[in-house]
Amino acid sequence: MIKYEINKNLTTDFKNFLLNIKEFFNNSSETIHKARNEIKIIDFKNESLTIKSFKIPHIINQIVYSFFKSSKAKKSYDNSIKIIGFVPKPIGYIEFKSFGLLTNSYFVSENFKYDFTIREPLIQSSFDNRDEIFRQFAKFTFKLHEENIFHLDYSPGNILIKKEDNNYIFKIVDINRM
Repeated sequence: MIKYEINKNLTTDFKNFLLNIKEFFNNSSETIHKARNEIKIIDFKNESLTIKSFKIPHIINQIVYSFFKSSKAKKSYDNSIKIIGFVPKPIGYIEFKSFGLLTNSYFVSENFKYDFTIREPLIQSSFDNRDEIFRQFAKFTFKLHEENIFHLDYSPGNILIKKEDNNYIFKIVDINRM
């Protein structure tokens, strides 16, 4: 059984992409993170996408995510839709079940082409414009909290930063826990 949802505000048709995501994912060699979960970059119809493949849960969590709780992929998608300006644009998610139990799940978003994460200026005392980055980051964090957005994994690697002129654009990722 397959369950999926696609962002209704998109102009590109992603249904075929999601339904064939295992093939797209397995054929891509551009892995940007591989630990418990795996993240890859894939180009589809002139759009650069980030795909997060969630680890197949152990049997107890397969039951939990199949009948009692939303999968991490669905939570990532739902949270992204709720806080759309603070995250890379959500595309959709898809879940695969076997014998009624969750096996594979994927979350897809735009590939936000960031320059660095907040980790670099935190660690490197000589990082260019470090004070200004921190000022703008504090404003971003304040704005998140003003919107009642509380990221439960607000770690340095989950805060992406892109420099545009003298401003910094911040996006948060790994948002299945909020």
